[in-house]
Amino acid sequence: MSELRYPNESKEYRNARDSLLKEEQELVDKVKSVAERRRSLPPGGQLKEDYVFEWANDGKVGKSVRFSELFGDKNTLLLYSWMYGPNWDHPCPSCTSLMDGFDRTWYSVSKDAAFVAIAKASADQINAWAKHRGWSKISLVSGYDSPFQADYKCQGESDDMQWPVMHVFRRRGEKIFHFWATEVLANHVDTVWPYWNLMDFTPEGRPDIPTPPQNFRSEFLERNYLNKE
Repeated sequence: MSELRYPNESKEYRNARDSLLKEEQELVDKVKSVAERRRSLPPGGQLKEDYVFEWANDGKVGKSVRFSELFGDKNTLLLYSWMYGPNWDHPCPSCTSLMDGFDRTWYSVSKDAAFVAIAKASADQINAWAKHRGWSKISLVSGYDSPFQADYKCQGESDDMQWPVMHVFRRRGEKIFHFWATEVLANHVDTVWPYWNLMDFTPEGRPDIPTPPQNFRSEFLERNYLNKE
């Protein structure tokens, strides 16, 4: 790749590109290094309780499922808590953008780890939105009657003040332990967000907007989050 040249490119371009390439490689190496450190974390706290949720996938909406059952035959569970409260008009556009990607990634991820998304909205609300967006793969649950989101820092002072968090849990024998979570809200799962990362490749870069463009608005989000001073 050191001899790579594209048609009609200038020497100035190639020199600048090679310089940038070094920084890109350093970034890749840093991501791998952080991932290695993450894998070597000691066990986190044991799961507070075997929470009971409700399935929100078509065909089993409202049926109870325990936290421990979400693992299936896997020992690792990725659980993404997305922003959709019981009294929201529409869910968070950013979380919806992520979920669009997660739904299609689920097939590959689920070969090695369980992958579930949870929201505080009711199972019926989640299912209706999933149908609207065409989500058909990822497992969906509602934490409407569960204290999970409050216990694991996915919400503020009420059920409607939700925060986006990716949690990872590990099962060891009969016990379940918290392994890791995103604890930085800004671009909290940026490395797996297709929209922002693809826009980073463009000359224009990411649009200077708080959420990815969507064909809907979340008035609750705008009123209670984006317009707060």
